[in-house]
Amino acid sequence: MCSGGKKRREEQRAKNKQKKLDREAAQRQQELDRLASQRRAVAAQQQAQSSALQRQMADQQAAQRREVAGLRSQQSSNLSALQANQEEKAAGLAAAQAVKIGGIRSRGQAVSSSLNILADQQPMAPSAAVTPSRGRKGAASNAAQVARGSSRNRGPNLSI
Repeated sequence: MCSGGKKRREEQRAKNKQKKLDREAAQRQQELDRLASQRRAVAAQQQAQSSALQRQMADQQAAQRREVAGLRSQQSSNLSALQANQEEKAAGLAAAQAVKIGGIRSRGQAVSSSLNILADQQPMAPSAAVTPSRGRKGAASNAAQVARGSSRNRGPNLSI
């Protein structure tokens, strides 16, 4: 009988040990399940952030494309306006220049016809002959050349 109690205690100890191992295994499994759940939650969060960032990037690219198209359109219209303005100024300057040239030509023609009329109507007078000047002789010519200045300040040419 003695050996029967010992066997029973050993079975009881084995059962208790197995229960303890089962509890530890269950706790480990719960911990692993909890960690797996956290990993899935983190992965889902990262996936959601990635999708949101991709949408945001696509929206930014679309906005940039629209802005570039708007700027190109604005630049094209500004360029067209500048070209039209330049052409208008060039036409105005050409017209002003044509008016100025027309005035110059009409005045030139008037002067030319006036000179032609004067040339045709005026008889030519005989031209004057240049007579050679007589040279001065003697002291009179020297005195006139030496005496310079007005009558008030004539005097000896002395420097002191």
